[in-house]
Amino acid sequence: MPVHFHFYQHKTSTGSNPSAVQVVKGPIPLPVGPHNFGDITVLDTPLTEGPDSNTTLLGQAQGILTYTKSRTVQWVLNIVLTCGEYNGSTIAIMGRDEIPLPGRELSVVGGTGAFRMARGYMLLKTYSDDKEKRNVVLELDVYVYPAKV
Repeated sequence: MPVHFHFYQHKTSTGSNPSAVQVVKGPIPLPVGPHNFGDITVLDTPLTEGPDSNTTLLGQAQGILTYTKSRTVQWVLNIVLTCGEYNGSTIAIMGRDEIPLPGRELSVVGGTGAFRMARGYMLLKTYSDDKEKRNVVLELDVYVYPAKV
């Protein structure tokens, strides 16, 4: 049986304490949205119990997003768990996020601690998107199959 986690990821690109920072601006504007082909964003985003950022903090999502010209985002991400039974363990995520789709899926490719050599998948969907402020809340369901070592 997999271990299931349910999180809300708060990607804040503006204000005095952003959790997502664009470090490379690509040269070719995409036909829809504020991003360019080649944009790279670094994340250190809170993962909370509910969609409000003031709900219980469960961990952090730390990694890199790379924007392609086909309106997809390539994720390289570590979920760092900061409370509960799995405090200190991480879950490694990689994959292709087809942003226009209402529900998307990425791969769990490993982890540390309780999730060393784990496999699984992450389902994500956009919960809210403030295009003016470029702040996004994603709803994440992560299913992790720990390795049997």
